[in-house]
Amino acid sequence: MKRCLKILLSIIAIVWAVGPRLFCIQAAEYRHHEAHEHGVAHMNVAVERNELYIEFISPAANIVGFEHPPRTQEQKTTVKAAIKKLEAGERLFAFPSGAGGRLVKSKVHTDINNDSGRESNQTKSNQHDEMSRDTGHEAEKHGQEEHQHGDEHERHSEFKAEYHFVYKKPEKLVYVDIMLFSVFSGIEQIEVQLLADTKQTAFELTLKKKKILFKN
Repeated sequence: MKRCLKILLSIIAIVWAVGPRLFCIQAAEYRHHEAHEHGVAHMNVAVERNELYIEFISPAANIVGFEHPPRTQEQKTTVKAAIKKLEAGERLFAFPSGAGGRLVKSKVHTDINNDSGRESNQTKSNQHDEMSRDTGHEAEKHGQEEHQHGDEHERHSEFKAEYHFVYKKPEKLVYVDIMLFSVFSGIEQIEVQLLADTKQTAFELTLKKKKILFKN
């Protein structure tokens, strides 16, 4: 168990060092291997001694309400505000006050501004533009609407956040209360994988059951 935990902590350390460029690759792999289900997010939790690492991955729809690149100023503002909320890990996770917890570092990445997933839709748009030259403005308008509709329903984007906490009294760290449900109403369920010195388990969290117990 300790060997597995050390390996996981090493992997997390590498991710911290590499940063956003690796996330683009990870996000693509995540979309390929995991079901992209709106309302559902994923969380990996590793705890050893006085350190706690949390990795959170969620479809963008759960966080900002859409997954296409932000088109309006309002949508751009929404994305920026979501990133700031996710960076504030001390407001997203609540621990027993006696544990003396402190957020050491947080990182947030998203591929929602990446246009790489729009190639097939761009091809459709070009076809519609050619048609509009022959059929007039109404066909052009229809083509743009269809392109936007397809973009919204075919594209998948994610937010990924990483957190590192340390504790003065780790023996009092018996639970963590997940506040993400109240901050982001689009999250209905979080699938958790927990790896600690005493246990390795997987379970689901909901608004009614949102505590991760480290000690039974």
